[in-house]
Amino acid sequence: MKKFWNNKKVLITGGGGFIGSNLSDRLISMGAKVYSLEKNSSKKAFLEKSSLPNKTIIQGDICNKKFIDNLFKKEDFEICFHLAARPLVLEGRANEAPLETFKVNIMGTLNILEAVRNYKTRGLIMASTSHVYGKNKLPFLEEYFPRPSSPYETSKACADILAQTYKEHYKLPVAIARFVNVYGPGDYNQRIIPKTIQLVLKNESPQLYDNIAKRSYLYIDDAVDGYIYLAEKINELVKNRSNIIYNFGTEEVYSTKNIIENILFLMKSDIKPIIIKGARDKEIASQYVSIKKSKEILQWNPKVSIVEGLKNTIKWHKLKK
Repeated sequence: MKKFWNNKKVLITGGGGFIGSNLSDRLISMGAKVYSLEKNSSKKAFLEKSSLPNKTIIQGDICNKKFIDNLFKKEDFEICFHLAARPLVLEGRANEAPLETFKVNIMGTLNILEAVRNYKTRGLIMASTSHVYGKNKLPFLEEYFPRPSSPYETSKACADILAQTYKEHYKLPVAIARFVNVYGPGDYNQRIIPKTIQLVLKNESPQLYDNIAKRSYLYIDDAVDGYIYLAEKINELVKNRSNIIYNFGTEEVYSTKNIIENILFLMKSDIKPIIIKGARDKEIASQYVSIKKSKEILQWNPKVSIVEGLKNTIKWHKLKK
């Protein structure tokens, strides 16, 4: 709804990341004034992105409470998308450094919640993940109590609970988006889809574990739609406590083997994956969500099929090679 976003001041924490940068571009195209908060941005990238119309790059750390307070006080944001976090990707660094993970994902989130409360931001959309469900019955439903089993999952579950507390006790306009694995153009991280594409482009074999891990994958445009749908309906949703958590995914589930084979087929490659015996340590075998609530209440539906999404992603990586 372009009218909703026209001239709205929007903060995106973690705005320089894969999802954050795509969300920024979409919001700017709809008329919003976007402020992208990034902890680490190279001088070149900073100058390039800062030259975009209606986009302001801000360098700072969500763990710095004084900085966050001053930023919210100065800018008077109408909507905040909180995407900044210590991620699970990049060689699993979130689980390798639990103290830093808890600091960023919990205390950083608390700083954002306090700023939203103190400076009357009209809406806060929290980025969460299907990982918080842990070992629950499939497909995961929003009403399930989180069962995290790793530092990353636990940190995100704690952030979710903090957001729910602030919504309930302080009546904050908060909504939580729990996503499955998001993929698409712009993703350089070491997730299965971009990593496999990059290896094949270098004529190298991807690794395939022989356990049957099953996941759901959501194309970036559909993920951005989910954030926008939540923000546009935030005031309506927060009137009811049960309406603040939403799953976003697809109703299709794929094994890692399916994904790698699809990529090899679409890239017309005869490379054979390297089969590694034994399950990955501590990996949950299957993770996917029910999207019934998002479809019925938000009228949100994923539009991009896995084949179309992979084709777009492969094309982008080839152009960036």
